[in-house]
Amino acid sequence: MAARRPKSGLVQDLLRAFRLSGNQDVAFDKLAAERLGVNPTDLHCLNIIENSGGLSAGQLATESGLTSGAVTGVIDRLERVGYASRVADPADRRRVRVEVTPAFYARADRIWGPLAADWQATLTNRFTAEELRQITDFLRVTNDLGRRHLDRLREMR
Repeated sequence: MAARRPKSGLVQDLLRAFRLSGNQDVAFDKLAAERLGVNPTDLHCLNIIENSGGLSAGQLATESGLTSGAVTGVIDRLERVGYASRVADPADRRRVRVEVTPAFYARADRIWGPLAADWQATLTNRFTAEELRQITDFLRVTNDLGRRHLDRLREMR
């Protein structure tokens, strides 16, 4: 019978795999940005806009960690390539929201569609529903921890 690893060793293995996954995501997104004709920061902002379903420039600045001036430049560039648009906020027409365009989704599907299909097939076949719930819980916990330490780093001088 194989010896069982201590829990602390398993946590270290998990964190190492998580960091490697993050490195892979960065490499994929860098190449995806090139294929889309944008820079990695602009793609990062597109991801924030898409994940939020649209948001104000100020919210984008907060979420991305960029200055309001830098966000204006990002939005201008994304509008020029047709991937984002400024639209009136339906809740308050004085406010402007930034949203992802259908043109972005059309281009993005060629890049991320096969990956999403592969994830769906692989994860469905490899893990039980309970394991998928546990993985989702792990990702939520790591996101919460990451957000907390991001705030800590912002306050650090």
